[in-house]
Amino acid sequence: IETEADIWILLKHPHILEFMGVYALESEEYLVAPFAEHGALPQFLDRHPEVDRGRLIVEIAEGLGYLHLCGIVHGDLKGNNVLISADGHALICDFGLAKHVSSRTSTAIRGAGTLLWQSPELLMDSSRRTFQSDVYAFGMTIYEILAGKLPFADTKGMAAFVLCVIRGERPATEPSDAPDGSSYLHLWGEAKKCWDGEPTRRPQILSVLRRLDGRRAERLVKSQQLTLEESLTSSS
Repeated sequence: IETEADIWILLKHPHILEFMGVYALESEEYLVAPFAEHGALPQFLDRHPEVDRGRLIVEIAEGLGYLHLCGIVHGDLKGNNVLISADGHALICDFGLAKHVSSRTSTAIRGAGTLLWQSPELLMDSSRRTFQSDVYAFGMTIYEILAGKLPFADTKGMAAFVLCVIRGERPATEPSDAPDGSSYLHLWGEAKKCWDGEPTRRPQILSVLRRLDGRRAERLVKSQQLTLEESLTSSS
């Protein structure tokens, strides 16, 4: 719990679930966060099929972009680790596998995540969790949001699933449109880029965000630059 709290307490962003503190009860400690009225993303989508899924994908991309700009690998991104606020916005949560990656350390971190969202390299070596494996998981989360079901839901058995992923097989894209009738085809295109089997060919999450919403991406980068400048000024 200390590791998760140590990471989470540093994070301040509209699409990251806010950390409020640690509550101790007898011999147990609990991490405290605001109540997310609509619960986890998959259940929210089941109850509100009319919601603009493209907007939620962009918000998750922004939250993940913020983490990566902070040098943090989430390590377990998936629909159930995104909560929906009372006003319907995406909040990335669960930092139990998150790690800070400094320029002086390897970008590989240890820890097991949820298999269906794991990249081929993680399935072959679960100790190597990187920014690139986060991007792969984001691609699978796009699928989960647009298709309304788990990736590889029709694959029978874990061994068959692992073999499919390592062979380069990916979930089939399914046609879906936004509430205003516009196509989600461009989002499927981003998912395909993100779940490329070769980590070096996957885009950085900020590149994805720039294609989806350039203004939002630039605001995020500028905000982080200002935060860094303020930090350097206060420490000098």
